[in-house]
Amino acid sequence: MTPDPATGKRPDPQGGPTADTTLMDATYSGVYGEIYRTHWWWRAREHQVLHYVAKHARWGTRRAKALDVGCGDGFIWRHLEPFADVEGIEPDRVLVSPHSPRRDRIEVADFVQGRPRDADHDLVLLLDVLEHIEDQGAALRRVAALLGPDGRAVVTVPALTALWSEFDELSGHFRRYTRASLRAALEGAGLRVLEVRYYYAWTVLPLFLRRLLFKADASEHSHFVKAPARPVNQLMYGLSRLDHWLTRRLPAPAGSSLIAVVAAKP
Repeated sequence: MTPDPATGKRPDPQGGPTADTTLMDATYSGVYGEIYRTHWWWRAREHQVLHYVAKHARWGTRRAKALDVGCGDGFIWRHLEPFADVEGIEPDRVLVSPHSPRRDRIEVADFVQGRPRDADHDLVLLLDVLEHIEDQGAALRRVAALLGPDGRAVVTVPALTALWSEFDELSGHFRRYTRASLRAALEGAGLRVLEVRYYYAWTVLPLFLRRLLFKADASEHSHFVKAPARPVNQLMYGLSRLDHWLTRRLPAPAGSSLIAVVAAKP
C-alpha cells in the first residue's frame, strides 16, 4: 500500500490507524547478519557512512564517544572502535547475539524509551532506522539531546515515495523521504543540518520498474536480501561505489536513499 503523500506514512491494511510495528519481518531479522556481511547494498552503504563520519569528525586526537542506534550485532563497530568508545541500542533482540563480545555494550530497547544518556556524544549513527519509527520527531529530538557541542549524527533513510512498494511494508517502514521532507524533520527536531544528499541514484529506475512490473511477496523479499551470484554482487557493488563517489561531488537530483549529517543547534 502506498503511503499517504501528505504524511509519508503507510495506512493500516484494515483501514485503521497507521500500523505501529517498527521491527523488520522475522525472516529478515534472522538473516540480517549474513546480509550485512555479503550484500552489495550494505557493503557500499558502509563505505558511504564511514566517508561522512571521517569528513565531519570534530574530536581530533582524543577518543570519541559514539552511539549506534539500531546497531544490530554491532556490525559497523570494527571500523569505529579504533577511534571511538562505542555503545549501541537495538530494539530487536533477534539481531543481537547473546554470545557477542559486544553484547554488554548493546541496550536492547526502544530508542525513544531507552535509558537516559548524557548529552556528550561525539557521534550518533541512525542508519536506515528512522523510517521504522512511527514518531520520527521524538526519535530525532532524542538524537539532538544526545549530541555534545561538537557532536555529529549521521542519518540514512530510504528515499522517494514514488519507490514505495510492498518491500517497504515487509521491512516495517512507515515512510520514505525526499531531501526536503528529511531536512524539515531534522530541523523541526532542533538539529542543524550540515549536509543532506541523495545517493544510490543508479538504483532509482530499476526499483521504479520493479514496482510497476512485479508484485512483491515473501519470495521477492528473500531474493532482495540474499546476495546475488558473486559476479553480479561485485558489479552492483562497483556501480554503487562509483555512484557514491559521484554523488558526493555532484549532488544528485534523486536517489533511492538519502544521507544527512547534523549537529545540535548552539
